[in-house]
Amino acid sequence: MKQRHDEAYVLGTHELGDADLIVTLLAEQAGRVRGVAPSARKSRRRFGGALEPMTRVRASWVEREGRELHRIESLEMGRSYATMQADPAVHAACAVFCELGAAVAREGEADPKTFRLLGAVLESLESGLDPWVAVRYFEFWVLRLHGLLPDPSACSACGRSLAEEDPAVAIAGEGVRCVGCARTAGRAGRALTAADRAFLMAATILPPTRMGAHRQEARPGGALEEFLKGSLESFVERRFRTYRHLQAATRALSLERP
Repeated sequence: MKQRHDEAYVLGTHELGDADLIVTLLAEQAGRVRGVAPSARKSRRRFGGALEPMTRVRASWVEREGRELHRIESLEMGRSYATMQADPAVHAACAVFCELGAAVAREGEADPKTFRLLGAVLESLESGLDPWVAVRYFEFWVLRLHGLLPDPSACSACGRSLAEEDPAVAIAGEGVRCVGCARTAGRAGRALTAADRAFLMAATILPPTRMGAHRQEARPGGALEEFLKGSLESFVERRFRTYRHLQAATRALSLERP
């Protein structure tokens, strides 16, 4: 057994037995950590609000060799984002971050850049960034940091360079194709617009706090969703479940507006 300590974000909890919780963390140096928090459901004194999703904590756990689950000793709260999650759309966006983080992080592999990325998008959400812009930005950088981002400036099929004015189609799991190759593929895609390309260029050089002008192209159903979310789902080989909650929350919000 080995005692471990690390800065981490809580990605989620699941009930285990009558009193315990399984906790999933994204830790700065340890990557994904899954462990049992003993008696966490019986006594809130030991862990308190530190078990809420997206809470930044100082985590201590006992690493048990050969075991899938470690033993969580303590979670000391460093930063809570619970208040902003009273907004259903923000809460749903945080659920997307949790699902994506758990899907791409690897146990035992340090991932400080993704750890810092998560902190940056949470701060931006708290400052009022549109939830869909935050999600698209997070998708973009998760793909880029893990070497999974397809090149949007070249056809993934024939390799031809695509200038900004060249028509192109984003196809989930296949990157961007020129119109001819997209037609040959026989699969539906989404036309990549100048605004979509502007988002990708801006995300490359700007922090999330300065991405507020790209709300429209970040919305679901567009080429960026096909390109970014589609690439992530192709990598993990499954569909993500949390996006539908964000769609429902933002749809309800738009209906409330005059």
